[in-house]
Amino acid sequence: MEKGAKIEINDLHEKLGHPAEEMVKLTGDYMKLSIRGKMENCENCTIRKMRQKNVLKGPKKKSSEPGFRFFVDIALSKFTSAGGSKYWYLAVDEATHMKFSLFLKQKGDVKN
Repeated sequence: MEKGAKIEINDLHEKLGHPAEEMVKLTGDYMKLSIRGKMENCENCTIRKMRQKNVLKGPKKKSSEPGFRFFVDIALSKFTSAGGSKYWYLAVDEATHMKFSLFLKQKGDVKN
């Protein structure tokens, strides 16, 4: 941009990568630009500043009764086993920390 060029403050804010209003004005002055207009709320800046509401991770009290609550995971193996299994199933009892591990040919092989 040439010195003395007129530019809208919101356009300069976008071109500079969405800095604060004070930085836009200081940069414009340094570049000897004629800044006009009033800084408006920028949708991109508002989205960047948004924060997701906290979500509870689960029950705070741990189970002390064996078999009451299990943590379950199924993972896909990179390789197929000699028996033809592609999936690994792991269940952990919260109270006893006992682990149950199975190899499955299909995800649907898991029974309730």
